[in-house]
Amino acid sequence: MFFQYRFWHFLTRPYELASQLQTGTMRNFNRRLLLVFLAGIALFALREIWGMGTEALTSVMATMTTTDYIIARYASLAGTILWSVLYIAFHIFGVALILSALTKIPYRQLVPLQVLIAGVLLLEKAVLFIVFAMKGATVSLSFLSFGPLAVTVMENWYLVLFMNQLTVTSALIITLQYRFIRGFIVDGRWKEHLWILIGLHVAMALITAAVAYIPFDSILNSIFGGGF
Repeated sequence: MFFQYRFWHFLTRPYELASQLQTGTMRNFNRRLLLVFLAGIALFALREIWGMGTEALTSVMATMTTTDYIIARYASLAGTILWSVLYIAFHIFGVALILSALTKIPYRQLVPLQVLIAGVLLLEKAVLFIVFAMKGATVSLSFLSFGPLAVTVMENWYLVLFMNQLTVTSALIITLQYRFIRGFIVDGRWKEHLWILIGLHVAMALITAAVAYIPFDSILNSIFGGGF
């Protein structure tokens, strides 16, 4: 039996996707996969062109000649596009591989789920970009996360960055993944897998916060602004 892979349909019915993957053959998946990659590349490129995420380079570029500045901007755009491909690939294929190892669900059947998840993450980034573009300025904390609340009660910036990774989207993603996994798990270990998902997301938030905690602007200024 064949079934069509429909992004918006399965986004609200992950359990149905799990069921059909076990009983049927999927159509039009590669087209949806390519669309997610293209949409992600376009979104990341627009954010970079607008200037979102390039704050650390501003002080360095301010001292460049016009030619060097143009070259630096093109290099920055190329790096952003490469990063967008790596970002999407990790959330689709990398996370699918991790979930397969943790849940014993076949890797290939987790990839369609993670395409949905990647789409949700891109939608979150699109919402943030639109709001910041309309406002004409960006902030380091997402209004969809606990970051703004954490910064009012915490002094440790790492903890603030960690809380900034815990968003409304994170809760939605855990729900989608959990409902999908329930379509495969028949031994009643649903609660155990829910805790596995929560633990995985917390671990990824801790790692992301640690990377965000690195003072890249100071490092760049040290390298390009006169050495250490």
